[in-house]
Amino acid sequence: MRDQDDEQPLAAAEPGGTRGWPPDWRAWRWAAFPVVVFLCTRAALFAFAYLALTLTPDLLFELNSREFLLPYPMLDGLYRWDSEWFYVIAANGYTDVRSTNFFPLLPLLARVVAEATGLHLRFALLLVPNVASFAAYLLVYRVFLHLAGEAAARWSLLLLVSYPFAFFQAAAYPESLMMLCSALAVWLALRGHPIWAGLALGVGGLARHITMFAGAALLAAQVQERGASPRRFLRSPALLGLLIAWLPLIGYCAYQYRTVGDPLAFYHARSDPAWGERAWWGLRELLATTRTDVEVSIMYSYIPFALLPTLGAGLLLRRRAWHPTAAFALAFMATMWLIGIWGLGRYSASCWPAFLPLGAWLARRPFLQGPAIAILALFQGLYFYLFAHQFYIL
Repeated sequence: MRDQDDEQPLAAAEPGGTRGWPPDWRAWRWAAFPVVVFLCTRAALFAFAYLALTLTPDLLFELNSREFLLPYPMLDGLYRWDSEWFYVIAANGYTDVRSTNFFPLLPLLARVVAEATGLHLRFALLLVPNVASFAAYLLVYRVFLHLAGEAAARWSLLLLVSYPFAFFQAAAYPESLMMLCSALAVWLALRGHPIWAGLALGVGGLARHITMFAGAALLAAQVQERGASPRRFLRSPALLGLLIAWLPLIGYCAYQYRTVGDPLAFYHARSDPAWGERAWWGLRELLATTRTDVEVSIMYSYIPFALLPTLGAGLLLRRRAWHPTAAFALAFMATMWLIGIWGLGRYSASCWPAFLPLGAWLARRPFLQGPAIAILALFQGLYFYLFAHQFYIL
């Protein structure tokens, strides 16, 4: 039997109250939970990184860029693999075709923060994703409250942050920016602001182009509101939101054409020999390979965990109110299984809508709540340990 909280959105949680000054801060009481969750998760990650790199400081591969962060092990553990690419881009801009595979929003924001505050650029590359992650938790929680109520929203957010690859939201990676922009776009679309939703989605496309899968939620929200009539849809001003969303990505393509002579350089860069065929592997290619190295083994280890958001994406179809987010989550996860198995871990952690039906299910089963969160968090600690020590957790 379902809870009432699981059946109805939590109307009382909608911000509102008396307009004017002073503001009614009681309308923001809902924010206390995601704020506490963010503070606790960051304290845990920083403490774990400090202990892991203090007790076992050696890495699988030593990094030339590690010297600056070496005195700060709690930050050093969050600066691995792609992080240095973003540093080089932030410092020098795009200088070759290969670098265009790393999208500009994170290095651009880090450069702005560093110049405005005097922070070292590597500190800024860690500050920006964590600020974005804080805002993303607030927005994701708001969407969950709107769609399912407080109990489901709380357990959905806890599942999301406990997921084994959620630590990427704290690393010098653009995943938190991607989650923030997609959550903002979906929230605005659900609230009936399609133009602003398109703008938010477009900005997210500059964090990672796969953010654009959230456009499926914007489209589904408009169809749900106006019906499936193509005539009504094409005549609606809301169509501009979907078109505007592509403008920043088109601008990035124009920039690539101007700098390296190829408007799709970011796409062609994936075929760089340094990445090899694995860059386009899906589940079929992984199962067909005869390789038995560590990288392949780690890819296999992603699969059981990625089944959780995949299941959640399918369960979003159970309720009409969840259908817009289902369009996003299903398209996103299907693509990851088809051609994104190498990054399935960190990408699946960004598929935040998929955790809503899982959290709603867990909210009704108190005897499973503690063990579920504990098991996921335990594996997050394992993967974070490997990532901090420069194993192939990409």
